Amino acid sequence: MPPPYQLPDPTQRPFARTNVQTIQQRAALLHELLPNTHTIAELCCGDCSAQDEIYRSQLHIERYVGLDLQPEIVVANRARGIESVQGDALDPKVLRRFVDFDVIFFGPPLSIDCDGHHGLDFRDITPGYADFARLLLADLHFEGTLVCIGPKTTHLGDAQWLSEQIGRGRSDVNLRLIHHSYSTVTGAGANTEPRLKYVELWFSTRLANAWEVRTSGLDNAPVTLDAA
Repeated sequence: MPPPYQLPDPTQRPFARTNVQTIQQRAALLHELLPNTHTIAELCCGDCSAQDEIYRSQLHIERYVGLDLQPEIVVANRARGIESVQGDALDPKVLRRFVDFDVIFFGPPLSIDCDGHHGLDFRDITPGYADFARLLLADLHFEGTLVCIGPKTTHLGDAQWLSEQIGRGRSDVNLRLIHHSYSTVTGAGANTEPRLKYVELWFSTRLANAWEVRTSGLDNAPVTLDAA
């Protein structure tokens, strides 16, 4: 039996998994690498109001849709005017609704109880990256770009492992970018020293197999990739 999903307590203030600086970095990368992006889906979206606003204003996309397992989150997003779907990202019937999107961001909870403090390692996260990628790419034959949003502890070995897992089902999916996202604001909006927030793996059937390592949010930041 797979481990249970990590879910936030709806009675507590929800932990902001993505801050504005990180979203702006993703928008800039999309503008550079995929300028003809028209549709974006955010799976395991949480409160995605900032994503919806920034992608629409900066990329002028035609459609943005979020998916989350928790009904309370979906209701809150809909109340803000954001198109949202309630369901499990590993349910083929649910995921099939997103196969025609240009870009899919997959950002499962990265910490225990979504508290943002007790982080999980890449291969301990549920729903898992390999299971999701296998379903989306091999079973449902998604043709587009999948961005797997990993924890800050994600290393080259994780990228190689996931790339191998994907390659068992699809030979035409490339790893274009390994993106280290730094930020100088916390999830609550407070200023802080630059901190590594996420490591994103940009897989695509439309982009080259470059394995480029890039850092955003920290000028001349050293990037160390361990294969451990």
